[in-house]
Amino acid sequence: MSLIQSIKQQLSNRIIKSKLRKHPRKKEFYNLERAKNIGILFDTEDEKNYPTVKKFSEDLLKMGFKVETVGWINASELPDFGIAQKINFYTNKDVKWNGEPIAEDLNKFMNQRFDLLFILSDSDHISFRYIAELSNAACKVGAVSQSSGRLDLMIDQGKNKTLENLIKESLNYLSLIKKH
Repeated sequence: MSLIQSIKQQLSNRIIKSKLRKHPRKKEFYNLERAKNIGILFDTEDEKNYPTVKKFSEDLLKMGFKVETVGWINASELPDFGIAQKINFYTNKDVKWNGEPIAEDLNKFMNQRFDLLFILSDSDHISFRYIAELSNAACKVGAVSQSSGRLDLMIDQGKNKTLENLIKESLNYLSLIKKH
């Protein structure tokens, strides 16, 4: 990481911590039975992520959930698959230097009170971290990792660290857990 990137990262960390202190998120656990409104945040660093998340999003819609999906692309321009999809993609042009969203739909996603937010990446990119950590979701679900402190339900995938397995295990645990 370059010196400039390191400085940006440190400043972004301070901004995120400050915002979290000023506006703490009200955490509340939701299982699949109770949830109605689901958000999905993912990255396209691995090109297989897009079709996997698209299918996951479609499956949740078929199950009757209201679903909103946002994907991050580490580029300045959207590739062709980002146009006219049910997935809202954003690029580096849609955020400030500190990761704060400029795009209105990104701010709306971040402020939305999802029952469940699936964070399907452990990306440490400034904008991804900003949205994941400052999201107003009631319950954040994702894989155990160095950045899993932002999660409320951490899924240990064992040796199978694929996105497909993370989705399968997340749904499995959220189905098994009963809230009284």
